[in-house]
Amino acid sequence: MRRQGGTTLLELLTVIAIIGILAAVAVPGAAAARRAFAGDAAARKLALVLRAAQARAQARVSIVRVSVAGDGGYVVLDVPAGDAAAAPVAEGELGAVVHTNYPGGALEFGPRGWPCLPGASSPRAGSFTIGGGSGDPDVVVQLAGCVRCS
Repeated sequence: MRRQGGTTLLELLTVIAIIGILAAVAVPGAAAARRAFAGDAAARKLALVLRAAQARAQARVSIVRVSVAGDGGYVVLDVPAGDAAAAPVAEGELGAVVHTNYPGGALEFGPRGWPCLPGASSPRAGSFTIGGGSGDPDVVVQLAGCVRCS
């Protein structure tokens, strides 16, 4: 008499249980990695926006303001001399929460590319933290205008 090959119900349930255990272990780790990658991408994008605003201010010998909201939205404005209204240059979303030590989340780059508070002329260093926890990426704006991710 010949026996037919195949899998039993017990073997099938064992394999499903193992797959379930592996998924329970892997999914939270994958979600954390995704959040970390999103934070890094948002920091690089913000650094790029700040560098572009700085280059625009230097090229046009004018003032360019960058405002970053806590929800990650940003607006870049040309600030004309006198009483004329600021003209929007760019706006967008970073896709992450942002915390900063710049009051109101705004800074201006002057004609020399130095970062200042809006309406001020003396350089002011500061930083933007992407996300809300420790170990989250920072975008640092130094007194001399260097913008870097850390």
